[in-house]
Amino acid sequence: MESSRTKTVRPVTLDEVDCYLLLTEAIAAGSGVDGEGHSHAYSRSEPFDVDAGRSCEAIRWTTPSDGVGYRRVWGLFDRDQIVGYLHLTGGDLRSELHRAELGMGVARSYGRQGCGRRLMTTAIAWARNQPNSDSIDLGVFSDNPGARQLHEAHGFQVVGRCADRFRVNGKSLDDIEMTLDIGQI
Repeated sequence: MESSRTKTVRPVTLDEVDCYLLLTEAIAAGSGVDGEGHSHAYSRSEPFDVDAGRSCEAIRWTTPSDGVGYRRVWGLFDRDQIVGYLHLTGGDLRSELHRAELGMGVARSYGRQGCGRRLMTTAIAWARNQPNSDSIDLGVFSDNPGARQLHEAHGFQVVGRCADRFRVNGKSLDDIEMTLDIGQI
């Protein structure tokens, strides 16, 4: 594997939305495979529509960060190839825009190399600079202790657990709900 110096974290542009969506699909397809913990709640049989995803993302990505349903996406690039992503998404109601929901994924071949840490650091710094941001929320599956450790290392605290929240490819997954207070109040 190449040095981490060849990898950069930066915002994903609308011109790169298809690459982002295809990476998301590939990571979801590998979720829970070969004894790895689940990272996504999509079953391998669910259809994936890049065209529908592209139009939805275009709307979210161009919504101001104080607007309902905004999304900001950072990619981890190895040279010009996106190999990881992290997104923060604003709520569907104005009354919840002080919180953002975090989702992320890193290609399996780039796992355990500090890639998730780099993405998290970038997104948290962005959120701390937003005047309307107080908290970042996420869900992590109970069978993915590595992801939970990553989140805890960045200050996320467990605030709840929803047993049997998802059933993916015949497996029941508990969703561990975590939050990070970024101290804007």
